[in-house]
Amino acid sequence: MSKARRDRENTGGGGPPAGWPLPPSSSFVPGMMAGASLAGIAVLVLLSYMNWQEARQLRQSLNDRLAQVESRLTELSAKAGQAPARQGPDPNRVYTVKTEGAPARGPAGAPVTIVEFSDFQ
Repeated sequence: MSKARRDRENTGGGGPPAGWPLPPSSSFVPGMMAGASLAGIAVLVLLSYMNWQEARQLRQSLNDRLAQVESRLTELSAKAGQAPARQGPDPNRVYTVKTEGAPARGPAGAPVTIVEFSDFQ
């Protein structure tokens, strides 16, 4: 017979091994175990509620921020839709430019003269 089998038979198969002290019967109260379980469940419910509240606040703050971004985007798109103020010379006005001594192509007495300005920097 093996030693483990002999130990099981000597202890009845269910309890602590031989030589271990048994707890006093007054230290194990079924109500204490139920109370501990109830306290654990209460803590879990409390933590779940706190997590839910924090998620709700976070969602509300994100919704508020999204509304601000959307309103700002609407403002910017309205500004972008407007034509920008034109800068530079008036295209409807005829300007007189002195071309004497400047390099030119074609006859000097031509009815139309096109002058090109450029910057080589």
